Amino acid sequence: MKIRLALIDGDEDYRKRLSDFYIKNYHDKIEILIFSSLDSFENNRGNKTIDIMLVSETIEDDLSMYSEKISIAYLSDRDLIERKNNIKTINKFKKPEKIYKEILNVLADGVNGDIAYKFSEGNNTLVEVFMPVNGGAGATSLAIAYGKRLARQGIPTLYLNFEALSSSNIFLPGEGNTGFDEIIYALKSKKQSVSLKIESNVLKNEDGLDFFNEARIVLDMLEMSDEDISVLIREIQSMGKYRHIIIDSNLNLGSRLNIFSKLAYKVIFVFEDTKLGIKKMSDLNEALHLLENGGNIDITNKLSLICNKVKDMNQVSIPESLSVRDFVKNYNVDSKELTQILSQTPFLENLR
Repeated sequence: MKIRLALIDGDEDYRKRLSDFYIKNYHDKIEILIFSSLDSFENNRGNKTIDIMLVSETIEDDLSMYSEKISIAYLSDRDLIERKNNIKTINKFKKPEKIYKEILNVLADGVNGDIAYKFSEGNNTLVEVFMPVNGGAGATSLAIAYGKRLARQGIPTLYLNFEALSSSNIFLPGEGNTGFDEIIYALKSKKQSVSLKIESNVLKNEDGLDFFNEARIVLDMLEMSDEDISVLIREIQSMGKYRHIIIDSNLNLGSRLNIFSKLAYKVIFVFEDTKLGIKKMSDLNEALHLLENGGNIDITNKLSLICNKVKDMNQVSIPESLSVRDFVKNYNVDSKELTQILSQTPFLENLR
């Protein structure tokens, strides 16, 4: 579904530049109609339904007659103004890509939460969940490395971090002042379009991997219920935009793991090559089999076990009860380099 945008600005050159950019680069997402004034808009819009109006702040006409049915934002040449007449303002000289994100944010805040925009056809999204079995096992770095590898192959991939205390920004630093809390609020409020909030807040790294900035307040992550996570994943799948959703989450043997077992194509447990890591993995393996035998969960057929940070690949002692898919050597490198190095390792290709 295309967003129908009415751009109302007296600057003909600006109208043409922005219109040409969106026609060339966002033709499948935006239909843009351009007008020099509100009078021109009224006289020439026809019967077309408008989703959002971008209006130059130099236009002093009363916009209240439109605000009930159309989302509105002012275009300003100043960054310091956030609102005018209680209407959000957007710096008109931002990059068009960033203006597009702002447009989506305005739409998300203005439409009913039941309305969703589908950004492409098809729904073949695979969900893969990475969870650490012991502290410092390296699940986050492996999850991001896997996402980077897929993205570099041209496969649309989204990385989602559901950890209570996320460290993903170390590996995926993002610009902007918004965070995952925007998505949480949209889910909780049920008054905003979750799909538009996703599209307006998602970032992309140099490999092409999509991700979100961490929540600005850590406690917001604790507000996410199992239902919220289920709704969010299904919402992303219904958008038809991604082939893979890579989830990075704390290990929880309760209802959260049960949710993941139902939604995921694969669940990857990462444990460290230490006595503690191996013991915890053995205990977890036994617990999961007991839970499954009791009919409480169906997960073992989706499991992949990865032994990480192996010091000596020739001297790894793992109990026979553990069916380890891959062993990953320990890399003593900077965190920025780690995911790049890991993304080159052949075993990640076998996860697909």
